[in-house]
Amino acid sequence: MEEARKLRTILYPLARDIRNLSTFVTNINNVLQADAQRFAVGAPVGLLSIRNSVRSLNKNTRAMKEVNDLALQESSVAASLAEATGNTLLRPALQLNLLARNVKPQVDRTYSGVLRVEGYLNPVFVFMAALIPVVESMQSDVRTLDDKLTLFKKAVSRLADQELTSGLSGEAEAQLELLIPQFSVIEQETSDISAQVGLLMGKMNRLSELSSKLEILLRMSAALDGSLTELVPAMAVLKNLSVVLNQAQRQFEPQGQSLETRVAEAVAGLKLPPDTLLQLETRLAQQVDRYIIPIVQPLQDLAEQLRPRMPSTHELNGLESTLVAQSNRFGSINKLMTRLFANLERVIAQVNQATHAA
Repeated sequence: MEEARKLRTILYPLARDIRNLSTFVTNINNVLQADAQRFAVGAPVGLLSIRNSVRSLNKNTRAMKEVNDLALQESSVAASLAEATGNTLLRPALQLNLLARNVKPQVDRTYSGVLRVEGYLNPVFVFMAALIPVVESMQSDVRTLDDKLTLFKKAVSRLADQELTSGLSGEAEAQLELLIPQFSVIEQETSDISAQVGLLMGKMNRLSELSSKLEILLRMSAALDGSLTELVPAMAVLKNLSVVLNQAQRQFEPQGQSLETRVAEAVAGLKLPPDTLLQLETRLAQQVDRYIIPIVQPLQDLAEQLRPRMPSTHELNGLESTLVAQSNRFGSINKLMTRLFANLERVIAQVNQATHAA
């Protein structure tokens, strides 16, 4: 009888298909989740990194817009009172108000550019979020099965050698004969699953190419992270100043007390350093020059380039449904293979026990 040798001729191509499947699933997972690698030339980042960068850009550019709008709104009172009273401490408010007014179009364009990019990419991000759990589960199952199959290949090879030299018991041969057609079906099914996932991996190259063109978003996001830390405390000071100046402007003027006097007393009461508003204006100008102006046009260009390159929702749904279907098929195969491996393990244990007893 040659049952062990027949089983060996099935397990080896099965192991090859499992390794191929592992490669395909890993590559798909890289398209979704690969981290940025500084020195890996030509290795695009995963879509997850792109999504995180877009979210960070959204948060930071929105915060910059809010800061600039707040600076424009709150400095207007100080600017008007600086003109009316000639208070030297408030003069920088005129410059701050003018700066906030001048950069507002660029700041608003930057934020709207991020929103456009995010809107175009949102279907891909939804697709990615749905696919990652499926790919991770399948990848874990394939790895586990690959490790298990490696062990059984060695054990079956020993059975085949023993079959050639001293033969196997009739009971062992009979049990192996029952397992062979089931493993044969599994090998054919696994081969087809591997081929289908390989085709899917090829179709996802378009998403990989897309992510490689979006790496500029990672650099933009990294530059903007933490850029507002210097502005926020200064904006709080400006807001407090605005509240006090509004109160001074609305107060009923007592006899003999001028607006200039009320404003001077209000500013003195806050105990502001003389260059507070000047520092705020300088910091805001620096943030805009360093982080906003350099990305205004690139964001607009990127949004225009994305529109024709984006895969359709129908295409993304097709990719998702294909992988889910193959994952379900592999799940069924994995359960059946687990049961067959348990039966094979019993045969191997019986043969080993009989050999040791002999």
